[in-house]
Amino acid sequence: MGVTRRTSFGSQRGEGRIGLLISLIVVGAAVFVGMKVIPVRIAAYEFRDVLREEARYGAIRNTDATVAQRILERAQELDVPLKPENLTVRRTQHEITIIATYQHPIDLKLTTYVYRFNQTEKAPLF
Repeated sequence: MGVTRRTSFGSQRGEGRIGLLISLIVVGAAVFVGMKVIPVRIAAYEFRDVLREEARYGAIRNTDATVAQRILERAQELDVPLKPENLTVRRTQHEITIIATYQHPIDLKLTTYVYRFNQTEKAPLF
């Protein structure tokens, strides 16, 4: 005699749809946050490269004001909210030091995340 199994699919309907809906919400939220955060992070990395380059070639620039002006111009191009009072360029006989500090608020609709950037670059003067 064979055993007959009866399964009831009626009670399981919708469970897969709820899981899919939750997954789509999570993926959508991740994409939204990524679209807000990733451009800020990319600009920060590019700006860090600007600081390294200016520190490296600071010896050939005539004054610290020239170096600071070039950095502020590049920050503006990259949409980095750097204020002149948050940029320090110091030169000694042996090295140049550049310190840049800024905060970039990112509106995530439910909250605001503040990306803090504090970079110090040093390079020898020849």
